[in-house]
Amino acid sequence: MQSSVIDSQYHELLENLADLNQLKQVANHAFKREFDALERYNESQESEEIVSREAFGFDNPFTGKLEKYAFRTATVEELKLLTYWHKNSQYCWLLMSAYERFEKFLSSSYFEATGKYSRTLSPMLSYFSDNFSGIKAREAKNAFGINLRVAVHLVEKMRHAIAHDQGLVPDPAEFTSKVIRQSGIGNDRELHEEFVSQFVFENRVFILEVPANNHPILKIFHDQYRILVSYLISYAYLVKDAASQSRTQNV
Repeated sequence: MQSSVIDSQYHELLENLADLNQLKQVANHAFKREFDALERYNESQESEEIVSREAFGFDNPFTGKLEKYAFRTATVEELKLLTYWHKNSQYCWLLMSAYERFEKFLSSSYFEATGKYSRTLSPMLSYFSDNFSGIKAREAKNAFGINLRVAVHLVEKMRHAIAHDQGLVPDPAEFTSKVIRQSGIGNDRELHEEFVSQFVFENRVFILEVPANNHPILKIFHDQYRILVSYLISYAYLVKDAASQSRTQNV
């Protein structure tokens, strides 16, 4: 493999992911302001009181007029729930973009190594895992406590659900089975099922921050988005490192 090319592509990937993470921070702060405003509004309203009435219109090209096509009402609690899932959907689109940038890196690295072009995840991961012992060993044993091939396949399946089903996961059990089956990792199934389940909630891809303690002031959150992107960066690093070692051995 041309390690200098792969090294350059790896650093480009990191820059792209940093840009997306900055957008994620902007979204997080914006939604925090919205939740704070709704909470203040909630303190002055009855929980069941309708506080929002919206008529939605469209420009009718046949009459040349703005016409109503729907009407919605909502309580503060309903608005908070809508905002909650809207924030999740914003994180989902950022994760989809992160995976697509990782896929570009992996595809380019695969081409450098084989002279063949592919965007299919399983054969690319199998190639790197089967041909570089360092990758295979660290896929299975790492500080995450999860096989990285399973983790990368999870993100790929999440991306597919986001792009094609608006993040819906109608059958979580089948979703989990596909992740495990396509990863080719047959052992530790219960561990992998538990791992996948934390990213699916109410039949949707779930990426929002999760509280990690109950302290009333010093709250700590489990950053789901950061962890998922960390899996992608970690696998990209394994490929970059394997390319560097291959060059050293061939000198």
